[in-house]
Amino acid sequence: MTRDDCLKANTVLFWLVALIAAGIIFIGVRFIVAPLVGATGFGVPVPENQTFAYLWAKGTRDIVSGLFLVVFLWLKVSRRVLAAFIFVASLIPIGDALNVYASVGTSNLAALMIHGGTALFMIILATFLLRS
Repeated sequence: MTRDDCLKANTVLFWLVALIAAGIIFIGVRFIVAPLVGATGFGVPVPENQTFAYLWAKGTRDIVSGLFLVVFLWLKVSRRVLAAFIFVASLIPIGDALNVYASVGTSNLAALMIHGGTALFMIILATFLLRS
């Protein structure tokens, strides 16, 4: 691997990866700071007297996932490493969509579309990383 294989900060792909990282971190912080709002945005609202343990766990997972991308960009890993991570990480929003569907069916189509759209965007971005 050469340094020429890493993303440069002046490329669109670099900033799209950074955007995913920032978005995932934001969502994670929202789950920790405002768990009820996060759960509603996720697509499966919880009652106020519900424990927030799984919501905080999801928030932590999202923050760490976003930080992995930030660290990968900072370390200037190869495009292949970034693409592989993003491909595998796209399973998270796919799983989230399945979770929403199993919990509320199609009654929250917006949440299903957000999770599905996120997975699709990640898969497309990873594909571009491999082809560039």
